[in-house]
Amino acid sequence: TGGTEDSDGRITSLSLSLSLSLSLSLSLSLSLSVKRVAFSASLRASGSGHVGPFNTDTTLVFRHIITNTGNAYNPNTGIFTAPVRGVYHFEFYVGAHGDPSHASCAALVKNGQHICSAWEHQPSHFGKSSNGVSLLLEVGDVVFLRLCQNTRIFDNEHHHSTFSGHLLFTM
Repeated sequence: TGGTEDSDGRITSLSLSLSLSLSLSLSLSLSLSVKRVAFSASLRASGSGHVGPFNTDTTLVFRHIITNTGNAYNPNTGIFTAPVRGVYHFEFYVGAHGDPSHASCAALVKNGQHICSAWEHQPSHFGKSSNGVSLLLEVGDVVFLRLCQNTRIFDNEHHHSTFSGHLLFTM
């Protein structure tokens, strides 16, 4: 690195270079130690059909795992549990086979609190609705989807109804 002729200038220049190198090295080490978290799953592991309607809100369990890096999504309970503090992005798609009596609705829930939902009422044919959100989660926070009361959701081997999430960055 360059510097001035006096010793103070060279020491400052050397110190700046060492600090930058140390900072870059520390940053690289930290980024390698950050947990990688991403999942994507569809509702049905096999077959074709609806889930619901039920007379109460019901947790949806997405059983066909497409990816589950970090194993934060539990395919037995349908619940995602944050392994690290950070901002996560979630999105979900709801398949709806037409039915004049029942809409299709799923709500994203964080620690028991309704965050957002996707609603579709298609009296005939096929429709789909979706939604997504970024959330700051603490270690142990849970996120899942609920089938709304008296609605239903459709899925088959084409995986129309999915739930996905991934860590954007740690905090």
